[in-house]
Amino acid sequence: MSTETSDRYFAADGNVYSADGSVVGTYTVSDAGTVDSVSTDEDGNGSIDTVVADLDHNGTFESAMVDTDADGYGETILMDTDDDGDFDSAAVDTDADGTYETTATDPNGF
Repeated sequence: MSTETSDRYFAADGNVYSADGSVVGTYTVSDAGTVDSVSTDEDGNGSIDTVVADLDHNGTFESAMVDTDADGYGETILMDTDDDGDFDSAAVDTDADGTYETTATDPNGF
């Protein structure tokens, strides 16, 4: 059994497949049956490019990381710090030096 999401397929084996059948990532499921985390290597270079995670197992993602330049480090980080289902804190490393130059917080969510 698999579930299709856009051009991605979440198969029962815990892998995320692209439309062409290649593995692009993995996912985990909580005891309640909700997706706890998804990690993908979109460019196939062996480093994780995106991660989203449901840290408290309530069915919404509280954290996300994106490696925008495929260097193996997350340049964009998002967090739901008040657990309302919206990302409300962000940090962006605009020059890929390992330091986040831009941060933002919005209690109403982005």
